[in-house]
Formats: sequence, C-alpha cells, structure tokens
Amino acid sequence: MTLPSVHAPRLLAATHWLDRQIYRVCSALLLVTMLVLLVGLSLNVVLRYLLQGGGLGWVSEMPSYLFPWMIAAGIVMAAQQGAHIAIDILSQNLGHRARCALALSVNALIVVAYLVLFDVIVDMMEIVAFERSPLLDLPLSWAYAALAFAALGTAICSLLIGVRIVLQGEADLPPPNKEY
Repeated sequence: MTLPSVHAPRLLAATHWLDRQIYRVCSALLLVTMLVLLVGLSLNVVLRYLLQGGGLGWVSEMPSYLFPWMIAAGIVMAAQQGAHIAIDILSQNLGHRARCALALSVNALIVVAYLVLFDVIVDMMEIVAFERSPLLDLPLSWAYAALAFAALGTAICSLLIGVRIVLQGEADLPPPNKEY
C-alpha cells in the first residue's frame, strides 16, 4: 500500500523533519516543566521552614498550570512512537496490505477525533479565559491550552504516520510497544 511519487522522498523527509521538531518542543516542555516544578516546590519547602509566615503561596498554584503541559508533551511523544493506540493482536494476523490499511484507518480516525477534540477545547478555552488564579493571576485557559496542544500534537503525529504509511507501507511504522 505504497504510493510511488517523484515527490515522495521530499515529503517523507519533511515528515521526519517535522517529527524531530515536535520531539524537540515536547522534550523542552518536559524538561522546563519538571525543572520549574522541582525547583519551585523545593524552594517553597525550604522557605516554609525559614520564614515565619510560611512559604510562597503562589508556588502551590504552579502544579495545576505546569503539570498539564508536562502530561501533554508526554502524550504527543507517545503518539509519535505509535504508543497512543495500537491493535497489535489483530494486525499480527493480517497480511501486509491489510495491516497497512488497518494502521492507516486507525491513524485517520485518531486525526479526525483529535481535531474535533481540539475544536471543543478551544471553545472551552474561550469560556474559561476570564477565570483567573488567585495568586498567579493566570487565566484558567492556560491549563486548557495544554490539552489543546496534546490534541493537536497527537493529530499531527498520527497524520505524519499516515503519510508515511501511504508513502512506504508498513516499513516506516513505529514498532509495536512491547509491554513487560
């Protein structure tokens, strides 16, 4: 189930380039959110013992705004590796063309579902944008933006996998996730 084309090598290279960029953004998000949470919460624990009035109140709000971004980055990275959804038992018993058709169908379904989810989340962001946290004064839509990022990122990663299936068949599919 491959689609021969003179533009296929460039399109394939573009999908891999975009995958690398998404991976870099997600890795940076994971690193920054974990470091800020670790440093902020550790500093707050130390300050609680040093200051008579306790620690920094706004630090307690940080996890509710940063943790969703950390999770969103992990979701997108899992989607890149094909770990988002898999039908391994069924696909192992299919031939090459049927396996490609199944993988293409699953990824197309994921793209559609997550684009719909993205649209719903953006609507929710508009609704909750006026609500603000008491100490950080951040809009509640900040946490919803992480969900939007996860939905759009998952849709893009599934689309890229689908394009590679069309161009190369199952040769460039992420390997099945072996659970131990």
